[in-house]
Amino acid sequence: MEKTVNRVEITGTVGVDPKITTFEDGRQVLRMAVATEEGYKERSGEWKYETTWHNVVAWSGKEMPEFSEIKKGKRVAVQGKIKNKSYEGRDGQTKYAYEVLAFSLKPLNGEASD
Repeated sequence: MEKTVNRVEITGTVGVDPKITTFEDGRQVLRMAVATEEGYKERSGEWKYETTWHNVVAWSGKEMPEFSEIKKGKRVAVQGKIKNKSYEGRDGQTKYAYEVLAFSLKPLNGEASD
């Protein structure tokens, strides 16, 4: 079998304060939304920007900062893998979602500029 790769790198801005859950054994899981933005020039010469939101999940441990450092507006660098999951929506239909399971999360200096 040939080698396959599932790896993603994101540098973006935390959209809302992350949700941090602490378990009885002391482990923590952080869930947050990170925005990335790409710009492109239209034929008219006008610049357009497109924002993409990424759901990120990180478990405390190696390569992870203190989760309390991660706040809304903070720039972060994330390395991880993409995982898809399915669940049943309120309407009874199967829904699909993708998230980044982080194996490295680094707060970057400063906050996003407006």
